[in-house]
Amino acid sequence: MPNIVKGSRQDKMMVVPYRPTQRLFWLIGGISLISLGVIGGFAFGYYQTHKTEGSFLIDLEEQGATLESLISENIELKRQVTMLERSGVFDQKVNETGELTISSLRDQLATLEQDLIYYRNVVSKQIENTGLMISDWSLKRINQSNRYRYKLAVRQQDADGDTYLSGYVNIDVFGKQDGQTTSYSLDEISEEQEQNDIKLRFKFFQYIEGELTVPEDFLPDYVRIVGTETAPVSKTIDRDYSWLNTKD
Repeated sequence: MPNIVKGSRQDKMMVVPYRPTQRLFWLIGGISLISLGVIGGFAFGYYQTHKTEGSFLIDLEEQGATLESLISENIELKRQVTMLERSGVFDQKVNETGELTISSLRDQLATLEQDLIYYRNVVSKQIENTGLMISDWSLKRINQSNRYRYKLAVRQQDADGDTYLSGYVNIDVFGKQDGQTTSYSLDEISEEQEQNDIKLRFKFFQYIEGELTVPEDFLPDYVRIVGTETAPVSKTIDRDYSWLNTKD
């Protein structure tokens, strides 16, 4: 019999049957429940995390697409602005260049016109002093009739003796007939001439002579002689000779 000290607390004792198999079952069951709880919690947390992550990725993709769209729009706007700015600058440069070009061309044109006038004067003076010249024109009446003898002498001034002068001459008589101003070419009133353009070809001198007949009722006033040189230079001379100077 166990020793009991008088006056101390005495705990009640209960006799429990010894069942080691049942204790092991409950231990395994508890561990399983805890494990299932942990696994379930982990699975739920993973699901929530995955769901949140998926939503985040979707939002991120949408935001990325929006950002790309905004970036593209911004680039396009910048490109348009740049084009407009360059276009404005280009137009300005074109206008400035155009004005400078036009001004430069005007200056060049003015200079060229002055040079042209100068050279024309020089060439004109040189031509006047060379080439075809009228040396003499004479018209003499034959026996108080309406017939006249004419003689034209043309020459090549500054002739070198090697160069031929080529061209033609026209002789026309102007006057009044039946109250009208009328003209006759030399080939119409002179048998010696067959055409209006009388050919010229000589080195020093050439004479054109013959007889002409004044038509009835025609009152001669003057004779016009127009000579055209075609080679070696281009030159035209124009002279009028009064009929009053005709020798009877």
